[in-house]
Amino acid sequence: MAGISRGFTLIEALVALTIITLLISVGVPAMTELIHSHQLRTASNTLHVSFNQARQASVTRRVPVLVDNQDEDWSSGWRVYADQNNNARWDEGEPVLAENGPQPQGLIIKGNAPVRRYVRYTPTGRTHMANGAFQAGTLVLCHSDGKAAVRKLVISATGRVRSTREPPGPC
Repeated sequence: MAGISRGFTLIEALVALTIITLLISVGVPAMTELIHSHQLRTASNTLHVSFNQARQASVTRRVPVLVDNQDEDWSSGWRVYADQNNNARWDEGEPVLAENGPQPQGLIIKGNAPVRRYVRYTPTGRTHMANGAFQAGTLVLCHSDGKAAVRKLVISATGRVRSTREPPGPC
């Protein structure tokens, strides 16, 4: 019984520790990239659903419906509401159809000039600005680290939304 050993040698323990450290150092960045990619996909899908919901509500309610971010920063969240007084601002008493809060840290959502603050659907299902001009534009969704694929939501003047995916890069 004196020759039976039931432990690890120092060398075996160091080799095991080295292998575990190597696996963690490779796995953590990949996991972070996966999380960022998932956050972008979720935000893109949620925003896409909000636009479709607003378009449908504008047709069924026969009033303009806005998807509005209030502060020109889509990353801080947005609200879908029926704009009953046609002023392109949410006022007390106007029905809120949906609301989405701030997006995860590092997620950037920017709209070009026509869609920087809101997207407004008319009772015909088309997009028009509050002044009557047609509204079409692109929202870009990306992560601040630039490692996840860039997503875009393109809104046509007919009110249809299509999404595209581009290679990873800076915002």
